[in-house]
Amino acid sequence: MDQVLTATHDNASAWAGIGAAISYLWSQKAFPVRASLIGVLSAACYLAIIFALHITTSSVTFNSSRSFVAATRGLPAYIGTPNELDLRQYSAGSLYFLPSILNSTTNLGLLDGTLYDVLDIDPVLRTAAVDATGFNITCGYVANISSLSYLNESPTYWRPTTDDGSPESADAVYFAIFSTQPGVISSAIPWYEGYMRDSIVLYSTIPILDSIGQTGPLVKLSLPMDTSVSSVQMFQCSLSLVNQTATVDSQSHQIQSVGPDYTKTTSTSMQYIPPSTNVTADGTSFMDTWGLYYSQIPPSDFPLDFGALKPVMASVADVYLIQKLNLPAAHFNDTLNVKLHDVENALSVVVASMFWTLGHIPPTHRASIHPAWRNNGTGDGALSDLVKPPILMPGKANVTEVFTEERLELNIFALSGGLAISLILMALAFPTLLFRRGFEDTDVPIDGTGILHAIWLYRNQPELETLLKQVEHPTDENLRAGAMIRTRLVGGRLRKQTRGE
Repeated sequence: MDQVLTATHDNASAWAGIGAAISYLWSQKAFPVRASLIGVLSAACYLAIIFALHITTSSVTFNSSRSFVAATRGLPAYIGTPNELDLRQYSAGSLYFLPSILNSTTNLGLLDGTLYDVLDIDPVLRTAAVDATGFNITCGYVANISSLSYLNESPTYWRPTTDDGSPESADAVYFAIFSTQPGVISSAIPWYEGYMRDSIVLYSTIPILDSIGQTGPLVKLSLPMDTSVSSVQMFQCSLSLVNQTATVDSQSHQIQSVGPDYTKTTSTSMQYIPPSTNVTADGTSFMDTWGLYYSQIPPSDFPLDFGALKPVMASVADVYLIQKLNLPAAHFNDTLNVKLHDVENALSVVVASMFWTLGHIPPTHRASIHPAWRNNGTGDGALSDLVKPPILMPGKANVTEVFTEERLELNIFALSGGLAISLILMALAFPTLLFRRGFEDTDVPIDGTGILHAIWLYRNQPELETLLKQVEHPTDENLRAGAMIRTRLVGGRLRKQTRGE
C-alpha cells in the first residue's frame, strides 16, 4: 500500500500477538506519530476476538467417565479338605516370610488389617471399587480357669487346677506358658489333641485394661522357684470378617481408601464367647482354622525371658505386639498397662498379614514341626509333597475410566455468539484482501516481516537512504517519527519494472 513507512511497521508488528497489538495501539496516541490507527486497531480487534473465542471454545472440553467390570484376585482359600499335617508344614514354611510382610507398606492387596482385591489388568487413568475384607479380632477372658499348676515334668507347661491346688481333671487342657516374667504378652498354646483351631489364647503378665480401666479375672499361678509373678491374665480371641469396599488406583494398584472402618477405639472386658458361625461362608474352611496357622508363626531372635538359661524366643507375632504396643523389655517393671482394644487392633494386622503371606508366598523349604503335631506322621518328605498353595479367590470389580472428551453444544446462544464472532472476523479480514490491487502484485514473493525481509526490502529501495531522517537514538518512538514518509516498498517497483519491460 502507498502509506507511510511507520504505518507499515505498526501494522506488521501488531500481528505478532495480542500484547503487541495493544502496545502499538497505545503508541498511536502520540501525535504526529499516529501512523495507522485503523490498521493496528483492526489487528488488535481480530486477535482479541480470536483470544476470546479460544477461551469460550475450551469449555466444550470436559472429563467424562465410563465403568466396566474387571476380574480381580481376592482372599486366599483352599478348595477341598487338605491334610492337617500338610497345612501345618505349609504354613510353617510360608510364614517364614511374615516378618518382612509386617514391616512393609507396599504389599499389594494388604493394608494394615485389611485384605483387598487386586485387579488382573493394568489400565490407565482409572480407579476401581474392589471388595475388601477386614480381619476383626475380638478377645475375652478365659472362663472356668482360676489357677494353673506348674508341671515339673514339662517345665514350660501349666495345668488348670481348682482353688485348693488339685488338678481340675485328668483331661484338662495344658497351656504352654514360656515366660512368667513381668512385661510379657505372648501366646499360651493349648496342648492337647483336639485343641481349638478357630481361636487363639494369649496370656499377659502386664495388666490389660478395657476403656474404663477394668481387667478380666486373674489366673493364679502355683509358683515355682523361677517365677516372678503370682498371676496372669488369659484371653481367648476369635476372628470375624468385615465386608468392606476399597478404592484402588488402577495404575499403581495401591489402595486409596477403604470403608467401613472397623478399627476399635473402645473395649469392654467380658468373658470369651465362641463364634456362633464359621468365619467364611464360601464353601472353604481355610479361614475357620486360622488358629492352626497362628501357632506356626516362626520364632524371632528376641527372647521372652532374658534371665533364662535356655530362653524361648518370642514369635514374630509376639515381637510385633511388643513394638506396636510400645512395650519395654521383659523384667522392666510390672506397672505398665495396655488397652484391650489396642491389643485387638494389633492382632488384626498380624492375622491379615498372616493370610496374605499364606496366599502369596509359598514355602521354599519343608519346615519341621513339633513331633506331637505330626498325628502319627513323620513330618518328613520332599517340598513337592506339601499341599498345593491356596488359590486367590476370583472376583469382580467396578472400574471407572476417566478420560477427556469434546463435544459441540447445540445451544442457540452459543451458536449465535459464534456466528456473530465469525462475521466480525470476516469483516476485519476483508480489508486485508483489498491491499493487493492489480494482477502484477499477486506474485510478490514476500511472506513475512522478519529482520531478513526488512534487510531485503531496504536493499531493494535505495531511495529510502535519502528519504529517511538520521536518527541519533534508535528508540521505538524516534524511529517511528523518522519513518513518517510515504512509500510503496514492493508494489511500486514491480509496476516500474513491468512498464520497463
